[in-house]
Amino acid sequence: MDAMAQLDDLHEQILRELADGRCTPRYLSGQVGESRQLVSDRLSDLLMGDYAVKVDRGLYQITEEGRAEVEQ
Repeated sequence: MDAMAQLDDLHEQILRELADGRCTPRYLSGQVGESRQLVSDRLSDLLMGDYAVKVDRGLYQITEEGRAEVEQ
């Protein structure tokens, strides 16, 4: 992913959740009301776009780039 324009509403919902603190795909799934698989797919997109990082097995946090996007 090379531009935020390619992100959908679910990407943005996940970023907002990550802005509140580190999250697992399972937790995010419950918060956004989507399947864990779909959330994991969107997290992969966010990782490739440097909007999020994986800090441990199954644990993700927002990056400065991601935080800047949420604050727009």
